[in-house]
Amino acid sequence: ASDYDSLVRDIYPAVDDIYVYGGDTLVPPQYGRVYISVKPSNSEYLSNITKNYIKQSLDPYRVASLDIVFVDPQILYIELVSMVYYNNFRTLKDNAAIVSSVKETLETYKSASSISKFGGSIKYSKIVGAIDASDEAITRNNTNLRMRRNIEVRLNSPATYEICFENPLKIDCNNAVVNSTGFTLTINGVTSPIIHYFKDDTKGGIYTYHYDEEGEIIIDNKLFGTVDYDTGEIELGYLKGQDITFATTVEKNGLIKVTAIPRDNDITVIRSVYMDLDIASSVIEATEDKQISGS
Repeated sequence: ASDYDSLVRDIYPAVDDIYVYGGDTLVPPQYGRVYISVKPSNSEYLSNITKNYIKQSLDPYRVASLDIVFVDPQILYIELVSMVYYNNFRTLKDNAAIVSSVKETLETYKSASSISKFGGSIKYSKIVGAIDASDEAITRNNTNLRMRRNIEVRLNSPATYEICFENPLKIDCNNAVVNSTGFTLTINGVTSPIIHYFKDDTKGGIYTYHYDEEGEIIIDNKLFGTVDYDTGEIELGYLKGQDITFATTVEKNGLIKVTAIPRDNDITVIRSVYMDLDIASSVIEATEDKQISGS
């Protein structure tokens, strides 16, 4: 595995990380195969052209009977929802400038840490500390983490889906911890223009809903799926054999973004999953600290 890791990096250096594993480690085993997952720089997946180029370049090093298989990485995005407080008497910066300083610090921390890689991990205390250290005027921050998976659905084709966050999810009796971006559905052969979303019902069920003209939530299907809060796994379309037919998605390219709140502040993933600290999609705001005397 380490040999293929080094060879791929030599052939195609523009990678963030590589994970290589033998088919004998799978259940059931796939003997005679080596699997390579590459997270390229500045994109999620390698193009088919690039995969073929790397595979052909590996031929001189390949044992004759060994089959090389490229698989797209599973990516778990980590987003921050942070309110940063600062002492306005200690800086000439406004809210936007403080936020910019925080994002710059987080980008530097991301590059220097072990977060964004296969089998990455994130320590909540280090993230909070990095934010506090972004500017001497920052007095404190209130930060929460959320996980995100980008799911590419099969448009106009009935299917079921499994979404795994690799971490236990928060149990909240009053508020949903799983949410999605919008989509339309084809039900019984009829496609509705209504934009639907899904979330959990706090009891292990996933339901779809839409907003009416007054902005009120209207629940549509209470049996859309299930969520296991202990394993972080979501299943859609399995109840009563109800395959789901997505017609369109609000996001481009048939993409649905699914977010979930982790149970623990520290998040880790297994080696076959790539963790990515997504600062661009994070919600970071700044405000004057009213608890500071005289502010």
